Amino acid sequence: MLGFLLVSCKDKKMTNVFDDENNVDEDSIEAFVGDTLHLFEEVEPPAAVDELFDDFFYSFIDDARFQSQRIVYPLPCKTVGAEENEEKLTKEDWQQYDHFKNQEVLAVIYEREQDYELAKDTSMQHVGVEWIPLTHQNVENFHFNRVNGQWKLTDIVKRRRSEIPNGDFLDFYARFVADSTFQRESLSDPVKVVLTSEDGEEAPDEQQVNADEWFEMRESLPLPHDVIVNVDYGQASISQNRKILLLQGMSNGMQMKFKFNKNGDNWQLCEIEY
Repeated sequence: MLGFLLVSCKDKKMTNVFDDENNVDEDSIEAFVGDTLHLFEEVEPPAAVDELFDDFFYSFIDDARFQSQRIVYPLPCKTVGAEENEEKLTKEDWQQYDHFKNQEVLAVIYEREQDYELAKDTSMQHVGVEWIPLTHQNVENFHFNRVNGQWKLTDIVKRRRSEIPNGDFLDFYARFVADSTFQRESLSDPVKVVLTSEDGEEAPDEQQVNADEWFEMRESLPLPHDVIVNVDYGQASISQNRKILLLQGMSNGMQMKFKFNKNGDNWQLCEIEY
C-alpha cells in the first residue's frame, strides 16, 4: 500500500515522486509515512470484549498481542499442598508456559441448569479457568479478575486433582475415556440422546442408544481425552451425584452436553444433548 501511495499517475504515464523535476521535500515524505503508519497497526478488540468473560477469553486465546496486554507481570504462580512454593513468571516465561495455544474446545462442569446462566452475567468480577490433564493429578487454576474494568490474568494456583471440588468426578472421567471396558460398564441402559434445533423453536427429538450404538457414535463426539479446560464462573458444587459436562467449540459455535448421574459409588453417562 505504501509503495502504491508513493507513485502518482499523470497523463496515463507513471512518474516517480522522487524525481528531481517534482522537487518533493523529503521531510514531507517522512511526515506522510509517519502519519500513515496507523493503517498497518493491528485492530484493537472492541471495548465490549470485557462485558462477558467468554468474549474476553476467546480474544485472549486467539490474539497473542491482546493476551500479552492482559497479563499482570510478573505473574505469581503458586503451588499449594504438601510441597508449597511460589515463582514469578516473566513475559518471556509465559511464552513458553502458555497452555492455551491451539485450544479448540472449552468445558463447563456444573450441576444445575440455571448455573450456566452465570456465563451471561456482565457483573462477574472473578473467573477461574482450570487446566485439567487427565493423565496425571496436577491441576492448574488460572485466575482472571477485572482490573479497572478490564479482564486480566492475575495469578496461577497449582494443586492436586483430589483437592478441587470436582475431583471425584474427574477421576471417574479420566478412567471413562481411557478404559473401554469400564466405559461400557458406566453407561445407562439405554443412554438418552436429545437433538435440539438451532433456533430452539422445534420440540427436541429424543432417541435412545444402547452400549453398542454408543461405541459406534463416540468417535464422532468431541469428548476430551487428554485435557479438560474447565471454566469456573462460581457455579455451585453442592451435589456429588450429578454432573453436566458442557463442551463448547471455540470457532464453530458447537455446544454439546454430557449428563452423568452417580448411583452409589458408580458414575454413569445417562444423557447426551446437542
